[in-house]
Amino acid sequence: MIPALGAFSRRSLTRSGMDLLRVERGNLGISILTQFLLIILASFLIWGLLPPSWKEYVKGGPWGIVALGLAGLVIVVAAAREFLHRLEHRRAHRRVSKVLNETTDPGLQKRAALWLIEHARKHPERLRDVRGRLFDVLLRVMASDPEKLDRARAANGLGLLRDLRAVDALLQATKDEYPYVRAEAVFALGRLRALQAENRIRELLQDDWDAGVRGRAKEALERLQG
Repeated sequence: MIPALGAFSRRSLTRSGMDLLRVERGNLGISILTQFLLIILASFLIWGLLPPSWKEYVKGGPWGIVALGLAGLVIVVAAAREFLHRLEHRRAHRRVSKVLNETTDPGLQKRAALWLIEHARKHPERLRDVRGRLFDVLLRVMASDPEKLDRARAANGLGLLRDLRAVDALLQATKDEYPYVRAEAVFALGRLRALQAENRIRELLQDDWDAGVRGRAKEALERLQG
């Protein structure tokens, strides 16, 4: 491990989180539509404020061409911003992956692992380079971390990884005192299509006092049977 990696890792992880806040702004179509609507609303507002003589002048101008030019400019700018956001997201992902692979600090490992899981839900294939380390850290967090919310997030992440080695630990997590952990653990078992967990899933569906756990158990059972 290189000197001062702990300080470097904390800065990287914080910067990566801030990067993602800028990145996750919706898809390109929504961005362009929003900007078009803002331009249209602003145009109506300005038109209503113009005196009659100015309106006559404006009507005679080449505004159709101007409007097309502005529309093209909006599309180009929005596309460029989306490209830059995606590029920065990939860079942030690489920085956090580096933290996870290199640090020996359990706290930083946890933060990095949960960050990666949270921001790769739609593209879990991006986790292939850190899957082994990520699996080990998530397993440890789910089993023994004092933060109940982090235990739940780790259980959800293990389901996302689709690694059947997690089944026994997830079964144990369905007995956690915190219902959100039980809910995420049983849902992860459904994601894994762990047929050996069917009896436990049915128990939670019938007997757990928490409606959220029962709902997740129902979803898990549907996945097993689907």
